[in-house]
Amino acid sequence: MPAEQLNPLVLNDLGIYGLNTQASPGALPPQWLAKADNIILDEQGRISSRKGIQQVSTVVTGESIQSIVEYKKANGSTEMFCGTDGDLYKINTANSPYTLDAVTRTGTPQTISSGHWEWANFNEKLYGVQNGHTPVYYSGTAWTDLVDLGSYNPPSGITTFDPSCVLGHYGRLWVGGMTEKNNVIYYSDTLQGDKWNTGAAGQIDLKTVWGNDEIKAIHSFMGKLIVFGTKNIAIYNNPDDPTAMALDELIRGIGLKARDSVAHLGDDIIFLSNTGVRSLARTVTSDGKMPLRNFSKNIRDELANNIITADLSRCKAAYCLCGGFYMLAFPDRNTIYYMDFTIINPDSTPRISKFVFDSGECPTALLSTVDGAMWMGKDTDGNVAKYQNYFDQDKSDVTATYGTQVACEAAGHIWEATNSKCWSTTSNSYVGSFRTVWLDFGNPSITKILKEFFGVIVGGKDMDVDFTWYRDYNVSGTTQSFTLKPTATGTVALWGASTSLYGSSKYSPGYNPTEYKLPLSRTGKVVQIEMKSAISGYKASLQSMALLAKQGKIR
Repeated sequence: MPAEQLNPLVLNDLGIYGLNTQASPGALPPQWLAKADNIILDEQGRISSRKGIQQVSTVVTGESIQSIVEYKKANGSTEMFCGTDGDLYKINTANSPYTLDAVTRTGTPQTISSGHWEWANFNEKLYGVQNGHTPVYYSGTAWTDLVDLGSYNPPSGITTFDPSCVLGHYGRLWVGGMTEKNNVIYYSDTLQGDKWNTGAAGQIDLKTVWGNDEIKAIHSFMGKLIVFGTKNIAIYNNPDDPTAMALDELIRGIGLKARDSVAHLGDDIIFLSNTGVRSLARTVTSDGKMPLRNFSKNIRDELANNIITADLSRCKAAYCLCGGFYMLAFPDRNTIYYMDFTIINPDSTPRISKFVFDSGECPTALLSTVDGAMWMGKDTDGNVAKYQNYFDQDKSDVTATYGTQVACEAAGHIWEATNSKCWSTTSNSYVGSFRTVWLDFGNPSITKILKEFFGVIVGGKDMDVDFTWYRDYNVSGTTQSFTLKPTATGTVALWGASTSLYGSSKYSPGYNPTEYKLPLSRTGKVVQIEMKSAISGYKASLQSMALLAKQGKIR
């Protein structure tokens, strides 16, 4: 008897739940992905290319950018600074490219050996703390170490004031993680971050609260003070009046693994615990009667391996208000986990994907600013980058070859007038790929004769795509390639063209969804699909996909 025709396997919602490496890919529906490297789920829920990581500054030779901060002035303007493993730098955004200008600290500056500062904007001043260092202080006009201020007085009972975490809120500075007393919170006098032993300053010993633990981070949340330890979380009421503060709740057995993994999501706080990325909102919304949600349960074992093997002092995170996503970076593991909170899955988890990098290329600092930018720091020959456009970008100093502005600009490079340097920009592609779970066409016991692939893709001009299909849990697959040739909508308005708006606009065309077909071959009871392509300048989004097969024998 001839083989019967099967209806196409239509996958309009392919991968919309994101990555799941916890469950067997043979037991998951097609809404999950078994692999999701350098992709995201875009605002329409389509599998799309991630944006590029594009260098926007000059470099600090031999150093790594390990923290970035936006200092907010009273008049609403801002300045950008970063910390390296050797110094502090101003990100001078008035120059092109931005220059990294070393700051000068007055007094007797300490030797800086790490850039993992935690920063606090407080009362129009900027404070930075980190393990093994005394705090640094910026008045808005000058930098100094806090201990060099003539008005500074230290808390009692401390030889070296070296907190590892800081919060500027509720009218004072709060610090913890001191080398000598890592179980004690110290708070400053009202509105005075240099006064720790006068007026309304004081301290809280948490040894009687959680026993033998140490303070990892201090945050504010819905009128409460949140104190993260390594094994516990203490939550206090009335922090605006320390004399009336009272313990609201102690969460035992859940602590903070990485200080810089904490991020605020409006009505929630998420953080990296020893069991994954967790939410704190349940404490307020349910009076502590519900367990902390685990947002990373679908990649639990994979993430746990990174927690065990990574240098967690280098772990960084940021939540971007512009895109509703949380980035969690493990620089020494060359990985960023991208968690999209704009659409929550039926199991109450965000849509997760991964950004993977070559060794030394993973961002080492993250900062989201109110203007919608995601700033990133880079490693050796440290520089500052932004998450934007659709190709990675590096800059190199080519002044030795193009030593004048005329020669530099004639070669198509950027002349930096401040230091009389010529900078060349190199755009690099990066590989985005995803792999489906195992697809059985609704009947895993019947052999399918694969006939054709149909895919509707938006964008991706001139992008080469490798389409691979695997059969019956085999690790070897069959690959065909095709090139994306989308149809443009509208016309390009070139600079100065008479048909362009005001004769001086420059627009790029949009692209219609385009259907692509590939003939398939071979037989199998279950099928897995992988698509891989090099992203270089254009976003590509998978609108829908279908596989056509005929029914074979039952076996």
